[in-house]
Amino acid sequence: MKLKITNDRTADADKMYLLLTATSQTGLTGIAENTSVKLSDFITSNPSMTITADSIVGARLYVGYGAFPTDNDPVPGGPQYYGWIEFTQNPSESNVWINLSNVDLSGLPLTLAGTDISNAAFSLGYKKSVSDIVTQMVSDAFADPKSDANPAYITCTTGQVKILGPNKTPASYPSYSDYISALSTNAAPLSITTDTPKGAPAITLTGSFLNAINDSDPIISLKTADGANTLVVLKSQFNTTLIYECGGGKLIFNGNTVDQNQSPQNTNDKLYANSAFRNILIGMNEGYFTKTGPNNSEGFGGQVPFATGDGSKYAQVLHENSNSYGFPYADSNLKVLVQANSSDTIDMTICTDTEAKGYSDDKNTPNMPTSGDYQFGIGGKSSDLGMITIGNWRYIADKTTGGYGGYLPTLTEWTKMEFAGPGKYIWIKTTGAGLVSADKCFNTGAPTYINKVLTWGASVSWVSGVDSPAKPTS
Repeated sequence: MKLKITNDRTADADKMYLLLTATSQTGLTGIAENTSVKLSDFITSNPSMTITADSIVGARLYVGYGAFPTDNDPVPGGPQYYGWIEFTQNPSESNVWINLSNVDLSGLPLTLAGTDISNAAFSLGYKKSVSDIVTQMVSDAFADPKSDANPAYITCTTGQVKILGPNKTPASYPSYSDYISALSTNAAPLSITTDTPKGAPAITLTGSFLNAINDSDPIISLKTADGANTLVVLKSQFNTTLIYECGGGKLIFNGNTVDQNQSPQNTNDKLYANSAFRNILIGMNEGYFTKTGPNNSEGFGGQVPFATGDGSKYAQVLHENSNSYGFPYADSNLKVLVQANSSDTIDMTICTDTEAKGYSDDKNTPNMPTSGDYQFGIGGKSSDLGMITIGNWRYIADKTTGGYGGYLPTLTEWTKMEFAGPGKYIWIKTTGAGLVSADKCFNTGAPTYINKVLTWGASVSWVSGVDSPAKPTS
């Protein structure tokens, strides 16, 4: 991998430092590992401002004012102003996993740009300047007090303000108590699908939130359809602090009390338990769960995060204004983790606090479901249909064939399936009567819906001037 650095804070090169840490690396050049180096010295010794490595695992590159500790990572709650990126290139892989992180704090802004493994350009950055984001954090995200007396609000030694995330100072942010209470007192339904281990299927655990009274009472109880796997979370283990921190407590999986975060996940049970609880935390921090449900984790990717008004206000501000993590599991469905092409240079820019730079809207990237009971297919040479959307799900044509295919979300209500251009849609639902369309909408006629599969032919296009059908009344 090759990482090239650009510094927009040119007047401060003699005040800023770099620190690269990694779990392991081979062939590192351009910077010494675990050594705090002044940015101006780095530029002098490395005029191309480029870092390369044959492989590097669990890496962080910190940029900040003042020297970094060489025996440890910097302290989020300390007086130093800094930011960082995270990246990994495993020895056996040609891609670089890379991201911006604001989980622990919102501080010195960095941007990333390069080419992903599909050879498409990517850019990660900020829609608003960090100065404006900090102002919005104080306005929208904080619980009182909103001042230096709040441990989340830190005026650094060099004068800049940084904001600690709720995983570091949960008491500084709004409580989840009312949200938890609304879900538990209404016995909100819950369906959580795990990750898929090697050599075994994913599992789906269903059940509900429970109206727990005592700390020792279950507040979540789930099981698989055959009863072989169960997950229980006690009231004492599901509070504001643990939800913001995304772990640290205990849960009961298959009758055994285990850590909410188990590492490594080297058994199926550990992977099932960890990924199930992770998806519960995503639902809470992104505000997907409602009193009436369906609260199905397989639908998260098609929902608009924070739309219910619940969830982490800190994560919401970052999601709306940046391409960075706002809470520990934001990579799962907010698309802030990139697989970069290691054969191309990755560019990192050190930005000023007043720059809004590098932001990209993920609405141009697909996020179709990866599993489900329902599917669709459109034959080749149909890419004129453009980006197909169903709610917040996005599907694009295959670059080679021009056809479409994938899983459909479970839709119990009539929902628009939209095509390129305004006003081009049909109504579908995947349960009950199936779909409604008009033969005149597509040049090849209406699609068929047989055995839970929605199918068109090849060379499909929308007929110019044809209106979309009216929403069905039943």
